[in-house]
Amino acid sequence: MKKTTFFLLLSLFTAGAFASGNFEGNQKKKKKAKTAMKAHVCTNACKSGTHMYLHGEKGHTCGEACMKPKM
Repeated sequence: MKKTTFFLLLSLFTAGAFASGNFEGNQKKKKKAKTAMKAHVCTNACKSGTHMYLHGEKGHTCGEACMKPKM
């Protein structure tokens, strides 16, 4: 009887921990969504009114060049 009670209580505590949503998977998603975009700062690449936005700046859209690994 003691083993049955122990496993019942263990399952209740485990279910309560997962229901709270405080495990690592949810925290990573929340942190990723909160990252703010930086304001654009013009560099030498910006010429005659055409702006070159860097990754993470407002106005940047990711494309193939953005996804390539940097060597």
